[in-house]
Amino acid sequence: MKKLAPRFVILILLGIIVLIAYPPLSQPMTIDVRPSKLVLFNNTVDTLQYAVFERKALRFANWKPCDHPRLCSDRGIKPGLTREVPYEIIYRWDPGAEVIIYWWHLEPDTTAQNGYRLDGPYDITVATPKKVLLGI
Repeated sequence: MKKLAPRFVILILLGIIVLIAYPPLSQPMTIDVRPSKLVLFNNTVDTLQYAVFERKALRFANWKPCDHPRLCSDRGIKPGLTREVPYEIIYRWDPGAEVIIYWWHLEPDTTAQNGYRLDGPYDITVATPKKVLLGI
C-alpha cells in the first residue's frame, strides 16, 4: 500500500497540470467573429447542427430546426471541428448587424416522430464588424 501512495500523488498532480494546460471549454459552441466571416467551433463530442440568421430578418422567418440528419443537409459540425460562415451568405446581413446562431444536437429516439430528439436549439447572438473584408 505504501508504494501506491506516491504513484497516486503523481497521477493527481499530472491531472491538475493537464487541467491547467488544457482547461475544459464551458460552451458547447463558440463563435469567432472575423473580418469576413463567422467561425463556429464545436467543442463537444457530438455533431452539432446549426443555423445563422440576421437578428431583424429572423422576425419574418418561419424557421424551425431540422429533426433528422437527412433533413439537415450538410450543416452539421463534427466534434472538435469548425465551420466557416461568410457574412455575405447570411440573408439580409449588413456590416455591423447582429446575427443569431442557433445550434442543436440530434439524439436517436425511437419514440420521436422522425426517430430523433432535439437537444436544443440553443442560441448565441453576436455583433458583426462594421468594417468587413468580404471574399477573403
